[in-house]
Amino acid sequence: MPARSDGSNLIPTQEIAAKVLAEVERSRISVKSAVQKIAGRFDYKIRGSVHAYSLETLKRLNAIDFYLKSTLKNFDKLDLFTKNLLRIAVYEMKYKGVHPALATDSAVRIARKKGKAPLVNAVLRNVEKLEISPGNRLKEISLKYFHPEWFVKYSIELLGEDDALRLMEANLKNPQVYVRVNELKSSIEAVRRYLEDNGVVLEETFLEEVFRVKSYDKHPASLEWHSKGKYVIQDLASCFVSKALNPSPGEVVLDLAAAPGMKTAHMAMLMQNEGKIVAIDNSPERVRRMKSKLKQLGVKIAEVKLGDGCKFEYDADKALVDAPCSSTGNYASQPNVKWTFDERKFKSTLKVQRKMIENALKNAQEVVYATCSITFEENEGNLLKIGAKVLPLPSPFGRGTREFKGMEFRDWDKVVRSFPHLHNTAGFFISKLTDL
Repeated sequence: MPARSDGSNLIPTQEIAAKVLAEVERSRISVKSAVQKIAGRFDYKIRGSVHAYSLETLKRLNAIDFYLKSTLKNFDKLDLFTKNLLRIAVYEMKYKGVHPALATDSAVRIARKKGKAPLVNAVLRNVEKLEISPGNRLKEISLKYFHPEWFVKYSIELLGEDDALRLMEANLKNPQVYVRVNELKSSIEAVRRYLEDNGVVLEETFLEEVFRVKSYDKHPASLEWHSKGKYVIQDLASCFVSKALNPSPGEVVLDLAAAPGMKTAHMAMLMQNEGKIVAIDNSPERVRRMKSKLKQLGVKIAEVKLGDGCKFEYDADKALVDAPCSSTGNYASQPNVKWTFDERKFKSTLKVQRKMIENALKNAQEVVYATCSITFEENEGNLLKIGAKVLPLPSPFGRGTREFKGMEFRDWDKVVRSFPHLHNTAGFFISKLTDL
């Protein structure tokens, strides 16, 4: 198949991206994981193009599906590859600026291999003529800002409409890249010089070991020192979680939901590889990957164990509960999570979070509880339910929510919140607790 006039190779981008999106939908894995699985054998430029197409399509999934379902009533019954090929074509013609005839022709050529060319051609020619007419304000915002209606309603209730719209706009942008120096393998100055010599423009943050990436010739994750573990790509708010716990050399730290191990590695660095971190996860596969990652990063004090963070017991000085959550603060980097929210699973997750906090407080005198969620229920609400004593944390970002739907949180000025639209980070909640 000929290349496009813009020089992009049509087959890898559209066809492989459709396979990636099908795998994301089938297996409920991240785009990054699906790209590695489906497109790992291609060079980094093709992988980058596929990753971008997949992410940008997923960010706008509700509006794209609005077009497709308005045209084809049995859209949901199509095979996953055809569904996602159509989605990519609609993304191209409606949001990427590709001429509709070219977007349609591209998809039809690929669909011909599957015997679906007539269907794809008919659907896309009809979509070309359609415009969105939502019918009510909530749906209008949902389709304009590409978020599910429940999230639109929730974020307006939590933040007010102006901030909610700014949050949703921020979720559509590529997340800010931050580099955390791994001082177990290199120095801050050496990594800084290396990155700058390789065309990465850096800016200091309030954490001396973390830099904001302003621009780059090649993404820092594709450079050699990243594969050698001399630095990692980690969000600034995520890095502050480990700083909030403030582990010291020689202490015993319990990490009750440790995978993939980034915060475990950061704590080991802060402890200068002296002391002990007991890192727990309940997934054998995640434990396996975490062991490999910690070895790459030069962590020597982590004892990685398969276990249930709600029940695992170990006498520790401090404990971290970076809890499994709804990931509502991470929509910019994981847009697929927007479309898979489940009310029953959400309520079940709340129970798990509370059990993990209570278990941590039985095992350690100081506990940091954190989520990458913006919801009140997972954050301030959980602390209200448990009734633990909240210790004050300095905040480089913002403070907690005072009141939500009649629930008052009096310790709002002791906890920390970050938001994508306010702090150029993922949305995090960070608190320090004690049972004393």
